[in-house]
Amino acid sequence: MPAFLKRLTPLQATLLLIAASALLRLLLASGAGLSVDEAHYALYGLYLDWSYFDHPPLIGWLQAIALQFGSSDLAMRVLPILLFSATSWVLYRVTLTLFPQATPWLGFISVALLQSGVMFQLIGLAMLPDTPLLLLGLLLLWVLHSVVVAGRVRHWLWLGILLGLAALSKYTAVTLLLTVALALLLGGQLRQLRSPWPWLAVLLSALLVLPILYWNYQHGWISFLYQLHHGTGKPSWELSRFLLSQGGQLLAYGPGLFVFGFLALLAGLRRWRESGVWLCLSLAVPVLLLFGWGSGFEMTLPHWTALGWAALTPLTAYWLSVRWHSLWVRAGVYAAGIYAVLALTLVFSQFVTPWLLLRDNSNPLRDLYGWEQAAQRAELLRAEMGTPPGAPAAVLFTDNWTYGSRLAWYARPTPVQITDTRYDQFDVWFGSPQNGARGILVLWPEREVVPPTGGAGQFARCELRDKLNAGTTLHVFSTFSFFACYGFRN
Repeated sequence: MPAFLKRLTPLQATLLLIAASALLRLLLASGAGLSVDEAHYALYGLYLDWSYFDHPPLIGWLQAIALQFGSSDLAMRVLPILLFSATSWVLYRVTLTLFPQATPWLGFISVALLQSGVMFQLIGLAMLPDTPLLLLGLLLLWVLHSVVVAGRVRHWLWLGILLGLAALSKYTAVTLLLTVALALLLGGQLRQLRSPWPWLAVLLSALLVLPILYWNYQHGWISFLYQLHHGTGKPSWELSRFLLSQGGQLLAYGPGLFVFGFLALLAGLRRWRESGVWLCLSLAVPVLLLFGWGSGFEMTLPHWTALGWAALTPLTAYWLSVRWHSLWVRAGVYAAGIYAVLALTLVFSQFVTPWLLLRDNSNPLRDLYGWEQAAQRAELLRAEMGTPPGAPAAVLFTDNWTYGSRLAWYARPTPVQITDTRYDQFDVWFGSPQNGARGILVLWPEREVVPPTGGAGQFARCELRDKLNAGTTLHVFSTFSFFACYGFRN
């Protein structure tokens, strides 16, 4: 080990880790196109509004700020890189605050655990609602500690502001209400509810969420109706779905977080009277229980649980430091470190060059490639269709909002309409396809067969106009098919 590394203080080592991680993601930020969610939320910023169909508005407002500095793939990724760096710093401070008697290296260990998770690194590269929620959730944990210890007016005001901003980030921030209730209960602070300050915090939170209520009032409360049905897609709970979801969590966060985090959680339940322990559990358990149980009804995407695992990192770091003398713990940490290095190398190297030797259209990151070229090709074909007298203007179509997000972002400001029957944000932005609509239908991937025609929700006729293979000279990552379609029928 270089001599200067041995001389680093815990603070210096933590800052160096955060800076190195941020620099790595910055260097990779222009290596691939925007993902489904990145493009969708970039459109939020382009079409700024009080709220949106499937998410609250904060991510759109943040993207609108980012768009003031550029719209390249790199420009759209600078803000999440900065936000995740801030999250890592707050985690360092929170860990030292919750466990002041532990080793001074505990904050560094906690940040290292966070940085070891592939999913956290991706959240720190791609703007998702979870990106600001992670920062706000950890800040709330920090403020909750102050509320329990001192309970000054400013602490309650900050608590209200953070709850409101978290609600503007993601609807699942509703778990933070349970976090606050558990923290006050376990900390023996329910008596503070007799003062006016908690209720002032509630008022502040309510004022901050007014944009969500206003937008939904204008749109028939569609966000709340969508969320009520989302996540309960299957009628019965199945163990297989639960186990597959947990397997995805293990791969996404790694054994350092998933395995040791689970062990730390169990140990924490036995030592819940310690303030640092129950504060971590108050934030982590509601999130992990919500998505753990829900994964039996519908597969849980790995990033949905990010706040829960982040909340466990201080507790996991503490658990590891106490048991570091055990040979199996040290061996497990080394194995988890090797997994993290290999997993991060595999994923991030694909941003440099997609080197995996797989058959055409089977690369796991294929949806990051080709959409900008596909949008440009679709625009040229749309312009070639022209607008005959009496005919509606040609627009771009695709059959799923996930394809529409990339197509609409890279073809902006051309409208992109979705031909499925689901009402979503694209219907709000660009309207639903009308009878007689015409334009270029973009299908992906590997679909060259002419789509069904003549029925409801279909075109009267479609003709294959072009095909685009995106990739290298050796491998095709994505195949796009372009159809000229006429006479849409509702």
